[in-house]
Amino acid sequence: MFRDKNISILKKRKFYQFGSNSNIKKPYYQLSGIDKIKIGNNVTIMKNCRLAVYGNGLNECITIGNDCYIGFGLSVLADAKGKVNIGNQVLIASNVLITNEEHGIEPESEISYMDQKLSCKNVIIDDGCWIGEKVCILPGVRIGKKSIIGAGAIVTKSIPDYSIAVGNPARVIKYYNFDKKRWESAR
Repeated sequence: MFRDKNISILKKRKFYQFGSNSNIKKPYYQLSGIDKIKIGNNVTIMKNCRLAVYGNGLNECITIGNDCYIGFGLSVLADAKGKVNIGNQVLIASNVLITNEEHGIEPESEISYMDQKLSCKNVIIDDGCWIGEKVCILPGVRIGKKSIIGAGAIVTKSIPDYSIAVGNPARVIKYYNFDKKRWESAR
């Protein structure tokens, strides 16, 4: 019988915090700056993840709340001067990118894009969100409580609570109407 291999107890101890009943499945592509990563209780992160904090700065740069399930191939890239906060009870599908950093884009500079100064803006994914397959969440974005981001979306701007957003760039197509107890078109 095939058994999944999980991150070791010794590796878990190197994280800023690694909650009880939480696990990262092996193999993983990259775990760096893990002393600046906080993982809550009852979190599952499937194989081939990349959790990376670059530079010096804050103690808790990447935070994943309690009771989260994260699919295969997650990439979270964080400049240590900012944060990526994922709330409680968040569902993230496979092959999702979340980043709080981006390279400079000065075409007249003698410095290549790769070596231009990074800029950093916090990313927040509030409680109860569902992030679909192959979504990209870019710096400075807040995804509101219980919102849904459709597969393949590129989120460049914040999304309000209780919304469904899709596309490139992601735009809100539905809001939840609490009075009528249903999703309604944003148009």
